[in-house]
Amino acid sequence: MAVVPLPATDLFLGGRGDETAVRRGLAPVRDLWDAGVLTACATNNIRNAFTPYGTGDVLETALLLARLAHLSGPADLRRVLRMVTYDATRVIGIPEADYGVRVGAVADLVVLDTQDHDSVLLERPARTAVIKSGRVVARSQCTAELDDTLVTDGKA
Repeated sequence: MAVVPLPATDLFLGGRGDETAVRRGLAPVRDLWDAGVLTACATNNIRNAFTPYGTGDVLETALLLARLAHLSGPADLRRVLRMVTYDATRVIGIPEADYGVRVGAVADLVVLDTQDHDSVLLERPARTAVIKSGRVVARSQCTAELDDTLVTDGKA
Protein backbone atom coordinates (compact mmCIF):
# COMPACT_ATOMS: atom_id res chain seq x y z
CA MET A 1 0.00 0.00 0.00
CA ALA A 2 1.15 3.53 -0.74
CA VAL A 3 -0.34 7.00 -0.34
CA VAL A 4 0.39 9.80 -2.80
CA PRO A 5 -0.79 13.22 -1.60
CA LEU A 6 -1.64 15.70 -4.36
CA PRO A 7 -1.34 18.91 -2.32
CA ALA A 8 -2.17 21.46 -5.01
CA THR A 9 -5.26 19.58 -6.20
CA ASP A 10 -6.37 18.61 -2.69
CA LEU A 11 -6.25 22.22 -1.53
CA PHE A 12 -7.99 23.59 -4.58
CA LEU A 13 -10.84 21.07 -4.48
CA GLY A 14 -11.25 20.73 -0.71
CA GLY A 15 -14.20 22.61 0.71
CA ARG A 16 -15.31 24.12 -2.60
CA GLY A 17 -18.95 24.10 -1.55
CA ASP A 18 -18.31 25.40 1.98
CA GLU A 19 -19.56 28.91 2.65
CA THR A 20 -18.00 29.23 6.10
CA ALA A 21 -15.11 27.47 7.82
CA VAL A 22 -13.82 26.22 4.48
CA ARG A 23 -12.23 22.80 4.89
CA ARG A 24 -8.84 21.98 3.43
CA GLY A 25 -7.91 18.34 3.17
CA LEU A 26 -4.39 16.98 3.05
CA ALA A 27 -3.12 13.50 3.75
CA PRO A 28 -1.56 13.25 7.23
CA VAL A 29 1.97 12.71 5.92
CA ARG A 30 3.79 12.56 9.27
CA ASP A 31 1.27 10.02 10.61
CA LEU A 32 1.74 7.95 7.46
CA TRP A 33 5.52 8.09 7.87
CA ASP A 34 5.23 7.09 11.53
CA ALA A 35 3.05 4.14 10.53
CA GLY A 36 5.62 2.99 7.94
CA VAL A 37 3.37 3.68 4.95
CA LEU A 38 5.16 4.28 1.66
CA THR A 39 4.40 7.86 0.59
CA ALA A 40 5.17 9.84 -2.52
CA CYS A 41 4.06 13.30 -3.60
CA ALA A 42 2.81 14.38 -7.00
CA THR A 43 0.35 16.35 -9.03
CA ASN A 44 -2.10 14.66 -11.33
CA ASN A 45 -3.43 17.79 -12.97
CA ILE A 46 -1.87 20.94 -14.36
CA ARG A 47 -3.88 23.96 -15.46
CA ASN A 48 -7.25 22.26 -15.72
CA ALA A 49 -10.51 22.40 -13.76
CA PHE A 50 -9.02 20.49 -10.82
CA THR A 51 -5.75 22.40 -10.50
CA PRO A 52 -5.91 25.57 -12.61
CA TYR A 53 -2.31 26.60 -11.94
CA GLY A 54 1.12 25.07 -11.61
CA THR A 55 3.99 23.84 -13.73
CA GLY A 56 4.22 20.15 -12.94
CA ASP A 57 7.58 20.67 -11.23
CA VAL A 58 7.68 17.98 -8.55
CA LEU A 59 10.13 20.02 -6.48
CA GLU A 60 7.59 22.87 -6.27
CA THR A 61 4.92 20.36 -5.30
CA ALA A 62 7.22 18.90 -2.64
CA LEU A 63 7.89 22.32 -1.14
CA LEU A 64 4.14 23.04 -1.11
CA LEU A 65 3.56 19.78 0.75
CA ALA A 66 6.32 20.56 3.26
CA ARG A 67 4.74 23.95 4.01
CA LEU A 68 1.20 22.64 4.30
CA ALA A 69 2.00 19.52 6.31
CA HIS A 70 4.24 21.37 8.77
CA LEU A 71 7.27 19.36 7.69
CA SER A 72 10.41 21.33 8.48
CA GLY A 73 14.00 20.89 9.47
CA PRO A 74 16.66 18.98 7.58
CA ALA A 75 15.35 15.47 8.31
CA ASP A 76 11.78 16.29 7.25
CA LEU A 77 12.90 18.11 4.10
CA ARG A 78 15.15 15.22 3.09
CA ARG A 79 12.25 12.87 3.58
CA VAL A 80 9.94 15.09 1.48
CA LEU A 81 12.59 15.16 -1.26
CA ARG A 82 12.75 11.39 -1.08
CA MET A 83 8.96 11.30 -1.61
CA VAL A 84 9.36 12.80 -5.10
CA THR A 85 12.42 10.75 -6.03
CA TYR A 86 13.15 7.28 -4.65
CA ASP A 87 9.78 6.69 -3.01
CA ALA A 88 7.89 7.86 -6.11
CA THR A 89 9.73 5.27 -8.21
CA ARG A 90 8.78 2.57 -5.71
CA VAL A 91 5.11 3.61 -5.86
CA ILE A 92 4.98 3.33 -9.66
CA GLY A 93 6.93 0.07 -9.73
CA ILE A 94 10.31 1.08 -11.14
CA PRO A 95 12.77 -1.61 -10.04
CA GLU A 96 15.37 -0.39 -7.54
CA ALA A 97 18.13 -1.66 -9.84
CA ASP A 98 17.01 0.81 -12.53
CA TYR A 99 16.92 3.92 -10.32
CA GLY A 100 19.51 6.19 -8.76
CA VAL A 101 22.68 7.93 -9.82
CA ARG A 102 25.05 5.06 -10.47
CA VAL A 103 26.50 2.95 -13.26
CA GLY A 104 23.81 0.79 -14.83
CA ALA A 105 20.84 2.90 -13.79
CA VAL A 106 18.50 4.41 -16.38
CA ALA A 107 19.86 7.88 -17.15
CA ASP A 108 16.67 9.92 -16.68
CA LEU A 109 17.38 12.90 -14.46
CA VAL A 110 17.23 16.62 -13.88
CA VAL A 111 20.50 18.41 -13.14
CA LEU A 112 20.20 21.12 -10.50
CA ASP A 113 22.59 24.03 -10.01
CA THR A 114 23.62 23.13 -6.46
CA GLN A 115 25.95 20.85 -4.59
CA ASP A 116 23.99 21.14 -1.35
CA HIS A 117 21.36 18.46 -0.85
CA ASP A 118 19.50 20.57 1.72
CA SER A 119 19.15 23.51 -0.68
CA VAL A 120 17.18 21.57 -3.30
CA LEU A 121 13.78 22.44 -1.81
CA LEU A 122 14.55 25.62 0.10
CA GLU A 123 16.63 27.52 -2.44
CA ARG A 124 14.94 26.21 -5.58
CA PRO A 125 18.14 25.99 -7.65
CA ALA A 126 18.01 26.36 -11.41
CA ARG A 127 17.31 23.20 -13.39
CA THR A 128 20.29 23.33 -15.74
CA ALA A 129 19.63 20.20 -17.77
CA VAL A 130 17.12 17.43 -18.33
CA ILE A 131 18.53 14.06 -19.37
CA LYS A 132 16.34 11.31 -20.83
CA SER A 133 17.81 7.88 -21.56
CA GLY A 134 21.31 9.35 -21.27
CA ARG A 135 20.68 12.17 -23.75
CA VAL A 136 20.40 15.87 -22.84
CA VAL A 137 16.95 16.91 -24.04
CA ALA A 138 16.76 20.36 -22.44
CA ARG A 139 19.15 22.94 -21.03
CA SER A 140 18.55 26.16 -19.19
CA GLN A 141 20.77 28.97 -18.02
CA CYS A 142 20.07 31.60 -15.42
CA THR A 143 21.99 34.86 -15.37
CA ALA A 144 21.95 37.86 -13.07
CA GLU A 145 23.36 41.28 -13.75
CA LEU A 146 24.09 44.08 -11.31
CA ASP A 147 23.58 47.64 -12.49
CA ASP A 148 26.63 49.20 -10.86
CA THR A 149 25.47 52.74 -11.68
CA LEU A 150 22.83 52.40 -8.99
CA VAL A 151 25.43 51.35 -6.45
CA THR A 152 27.92 54.09 -7.34
CA ASP A 153 25.23 56.80 -7.39
CA GLY A 154 24.25 55.90 -3.84
CA LYS A 155 20.74 54.85 -4.89
CA ALA A 156 20.97 51.22 -3.87
